[in-house]
Amino acid sequence: MKLLKLLFLILTGCAPTYPTGSYFIDTTCDLCIVEGEINGKKTYFLVDTGAGITSCDINQCGYFDFTFVDCDMQVGGYNNNLGDVKKAIGIRSIKIKDVEISGDDIYTLNMSNLVRFIEDCSYKKISGIIGVPIIKKYGLVIDLTNNKLYRD
Repeated sequence: MKLLKLLFLILTGCAPTYPTGSYFIDTTCDLCIVEGEINGKKTYFLVDTGAGITSCDINQCGYFDFTFVDCDMQVGGYNNNLGDVKKAIGIRSIKIKDVEISGDDIYTLNMSNLVRFIEDCSYKKISGIIGVPIIKKYGLVIDLTNNKLYRD
């Protein structure tokens, strides 16, 4: 009996442990997709360490109850195209599980091609991209080996 208890303790001690507040990352399509909310409505986000801003799809603003105003910003993609960005107005909160993102500048642009590509590949409809400023500010740590997103 003692040997069985000792074996149990050894085996449980070798099991990987995750910090509390770890969230599943769907790496389907070789992307980082996480579940979340915009203004209390469930959605999915792409977590992108190459994105300098956090943005939402302008085509979904009616569903998530936000609007936008013009701003003097453009973003470039990997294919060297420039896209006009607008500042999102009325996004009261973005959540990724228990991480509430509020008070940050959120932008919006037409993401229809990206949304369609990810939906065709992963069967999940993303509504936005979580960029580096949010990743850093909220201490989000991406662990692709274990498909987990942690809060530092």
